[in-house]
Amino acid sequence: MLVNDVDASRLRRLAALKPQGARVLSLYLDLEPTEFATPPARESELTSALDAAARMADEAGLEHDARVAIREDIERARAALLDDGLDAKGARAVAVFVCGPADLFEVVKLPRPVATHVTIDDSPWIEPLVRLGAAQHVAVALIDRHNLRLFHGTAESLEELDPDAPELRPPRDAGHVHERRHRTATDDEARAHFEHAGHALLALLKTRGYDALVLDVRDEYRSAIVDRLHPYVRERLVGEIDVDVSSATADAVRRAAAEVLAEVHARKVGEALERLREGLGRGVRAAAGLNDVLAALNERRVEVLLYEQGRALTGVVCPADGWFGVGEDECPIDGTPLERRDDILENAAEAAVLQDAEVLVIDPVEHPDLGPHGGVGAVLRF
Repeated sequence: MLVNDVDASRLRRLAALKPQGARVLSLYLDLEPTEFATPPARESELTSALDAAARMADEAGLEHDARVAIREDIERARAALLDDGLDAKGARAVAVFVCGPADLFEVVKLPRPVATHVTIDDSPWIEPLVRLGAAQHVAVALIDRHNLRLFHGTAESLEELDPDAPELRPPRDAGHVHERRHRTATDDEARAHFEHAGHALLALLKTRGYDALVLDVRDEYRSAIVDRLHPYVRERLVGEIDVDVSSATADAVRRAAAEVLAEVHARKVGEALERLREGLGRGVRAAAGLNDVLAALNERRVEVLLYEQGRALTGVVCPADGWFGVGEDECPIDGTPLERRDDILENAAEAAVLQDAEVLVIDPVEHPDLGPHGGVGAVLRF
């Protein structure tokens, strides 16, 4: 099973990290099996990346303490990750963030390949994580009159749970669940079975949490089952699958659920682009073009940030207060000289994460809507 260690809280924590007077080493390592299937191949790629980081540290013109610290961070990463120290199980790439002065050493497994890349900057480089997206936790329930199978996890990794586990069973369940599964269920027993399913899904929401619910139910039972879901559970229902309730493997269920989640994401992108088009047409709650989008982020008005995959737009950022824009020389807030960024979208994505805005990275071939606006737009809160 593939692993996605990215979640919203991790993104926010990394985005907020700006160690005073120090630099952060961000290393992304491609683990695509067709190219880096063996430990020697991975070690060679990792060594090359760390050697590049060492050269960057020497050429960065850092103050003495910052230069010493980042060199130590590079050697710390080298010692920890080489010689079979890297746990790559379940990953197609890893991100490594190191900053000794901030007590940071973090390895993040990713479910899809990311090109090997290294940066040394005043904060972690999280844009590739944002692009991949935080793992959406999903619950999947396969339900008929006799069976209840529960799964929990992500589109990359799904675990089957015991629906009769004490934390998922309703009070006073007296252990009759197994008995009613092995004989023809009466209508009363079926209703009790559906109520147990609803309770188990609510208990799972309370104990493990999930963002989306996917069901496999027959048409004739759907209303009886859905009506017994708690409103908190029902509002997370995003779609249905069709597998064999009694014999489907966890991987078959995962693949079917992943298709549903992909459709949900596609709808989300389409709806966001439609809101952007409508807002731009009416002149309200929308911004397009780098300058206007950065201005909206500075004003904390962005609800959804959208930009094209592969875009790299230059801009400037204030090292003192984080203000960013295009073309200015001094910060309009405090007059601090601005620093140039070759890809200001990294700063934009970071700001959006800290503002609890959603970030959607758009395929420009499938959705060319942003092209006329320089590849970037935003739906605004106000």
